[in-house]
Amino acid sequence: MLQFRQIQAFHSIMDTGTVTRAAKRLGISQPGVSNLISILEHELGFALFTRISGRLHPTAEAYRLASSTETVIAGFEQLSRQARAIRSLDIGKLDVAGLPELSIAFIPQAIHAFVQDKPDINISFQTRSSTLIQQMVSDRIVEIGVAEAPIEHDNLASETFSYECFCVLPEDHKLAIKAVITPEDLHGEPLITLGPGHMTYHRLREIFSARNCVWNDRCQTRLFHTALVFVQGGLGVALVDPFTIAAQETKNIVVRRFDPAVSFDLAIIWARDKPVSVLGQAFIQQLKHQMAAAKLEFDNPAFL
Repeated sequence: MLQFRQIQAFHSIMDTGTVTRAAKRLGISQPGVSNLISILEHELGFALFTRISGRLHPTAEAYRLASSTETVIAGFEQLSRQARAIRSLDIGKLDVAGLPELSIAFIPQAIHAFVQDKPDINISFQTRSSTLIQQMVSDRIVEIGVAEAPIEHDNLASETFSYECFCVLPEDHKLAIKAVITPEDLHGEPLITLGPGHMTYHRLREIFSARNCVWNDRCQTRLFHTALVFVQGGLGVALVDPFTIAAQETKNIVVRRFDPAVSFDLAIIWARDKPVSVLGQAFIQQLKHQMAAAKLEFDNPAFL
């Protein structure tokens, strides 16, 4: 069976003209090149070179074969270049889906930072609900997702991060003078929530129940962004995630910490039953780093 190294030795001799130069190009000894040629001739069943006055001269068959080896060598070099590009993350496709809260700025900024020096990376980014993101990653429609926890599919691996939600009030609200808002402060106050389908709704309602505070759920919406806009319009008070607060204009509102904390849990997800690409692995690591850094930023008193 023909081996690529044999073809490479033959091509190098034909290209450079001597065994000495071929050996230098290939980084092996002259006897090593001669041995490769001998094995190749045995496999082919005909001679490729004749030796005249101590020098190798290609046979007619060698010239005919050389035209085909050019294609083989060029194809291998192209394959090698592509492999190097994949290894160095210079080529590939990045398929990501994220929930709306992180799609305003955080994930697009993370993607931009990751691919800005990689012009040959093809990018697909979709904004979907957490339920749909989990399904898309499970079905391998996208490779990486950022969704709300918990993760409901057994074939998904994940890294989870928890972030503290903040209390957002109209700037002229009577509670705006306080540095920290408590459930007792919001006793009977009109609330804007994300409804019974969201983790923060249940966590906040449980706190109100435990503290015997009156629950006044005036307005329900599906997005933190919309809740923030409703607060700006004076419809009530809301707990909003820090990513939305960091990405949105906070005109006409004040942001305060809420005690006890109500957490918003996010997870980077990928399929367990399919190998993650080298590019995907690198992006997951960057996302982990940036989400951990975001948590430190949001926990810092200077964030407000």
